[in-house]
Amino acid sequence: MPQFDYLKTAIKKQGCTLQQVADASGMTKGYLSQLLNAKIKSPSAQKLEALHRFLDLEFPRQKKNIGVIFGKFYPLHTGHIYLIQRACSQVDELHIILGYDEPRDRELFENSSMSQQPTLSDRLRWLLQTFKYQKNIHIHAFNEEGMEPYPHGWDVWSKGITDFMNQKDIYPNTIYSGEEADAPQYRRHLGIETVLIDPHRSFMNISGKLIRQDPFRYWEYIPTEVKPFFVRTVAILGGESSGKSTLVNKLANIFNTTSAWEYGRDYVFSHLGGDEMALQYSDYDKIALGQAQYIDFAVKYANKVAFIDTDFLTTQAFCKKYEGREHPFVQALVDEYRFDLVILLENNTPWVADGLRSLGSTSDRSSFQHLLIEMLNQNNVDFVHVTSADYDQRFLDCVELVQKMLGMIVPEAISSSQNG
Repeated sequence: MPQFDYLKTAIKKQGCTLQQVADASGMTKGYLSQLLNAKIKSPSAQKLEALHRFLDLEFPRQKKNIGVIFGKFYPLHTGHIYLIQRACSQVDELHIILGYDEPRDRELFENSSMSQQPTLSDRLRWLLQTFKYQKNIHIHAFNEEGMEPYPHGWDVWSKGITDFMNQKDIYPNTIYSGEEADAPQYRRHLGIETVLIDPHRSFMNISGKLIRQDPFRYWEYIPTEVKPFFVRTVAILGGESSGKSTLVNKLANIFNTTSAWEYGRDYVFSHLGGDEMALQYSDYDKIALGQAQYIDFAVKYANKVAFIDTDFLTTQAFCKKYEGREHPFVQALVDEYRFDLVILLENNTPWVADGLRSLGSTSDRSSFQHLLIEMLNQNNVDFVHVTSADYDQRFLDCVELVQKMLGMIVPEAISSSQNG
């Protein structure tokens, strides 16, 4: 039977004219006539589907080309992204299967220089966020715990991954990989053709192991959605007029990165008419929430490190000082937000009245400083006490602390650059 004779038969059964069928299917009568007589080499799939729908026929869809990529994505890096983008342009559907194994992943973390271990949710979020606009990419998580680690255990792993894909209705035609040694194993154990993309890392010379060992050295290979995980945070604490804000600005400038300003000052202007005398207990949760938003924004766009002007413990200390009690919401944020480096400035610099400060006497400044230290200890927050009253020395001391935290070389470079 010629290609579209079954359509002609269905139209006769319907008892419709060609014009009626054409109108109902969104095409001209001439186009329909040529289509039925096989005069159109590449018919519109949309028009064909509309025609089948009108005639109450099942539309014969072409078999989809399905691809799959396996990986730990620990962490996701630009090499992965290059592999995924190349693969997804060659298939109708691409399934990314993230393999996780808690003992193995814990060991990878313990043998790395990462400051925190990425959770399964972190790794899924990186993939989902990075590819959220590409609708032919689908993300899955496969539990590999108990399977012998790579490069052994192919028999057990292949059976497990086959069962998993069957459960998810994933039947790939092609596996995409950047690992040359894996291709013959995939073909042997899964019986699926494997395509290698950039196996020699000639386009994107990076691996998850390199990033785990030294994330800042390979910063350019860490995707935008992943970088905030690796950003180190430095909180600068101190009493009123201790030079926190100026120091935070200087540090952000010298390290070419972002900072989170003290939200409480903005809140006083925007909600209290610029005068703290209207401040009350119910304001402290709002101040803490605003500070959290400032911090999240600074971390999201930071270049390796973000500087925080005043943390939640300081907010809590002011609440205790002025209201005589702590605020539970502020305490929840104290517990949630832990910073990589906390620097406490001694409150021994000259007092500068700016209209928003009220603890200017020597006894008030000393009392608030002791309160801060007491609360830091109560909350098990490690901190470095910077005691110099000289602004320049404070700056240099803090630069050295940050460089040490980041694993950078400490710093004749800064003193020599000042002379040049």
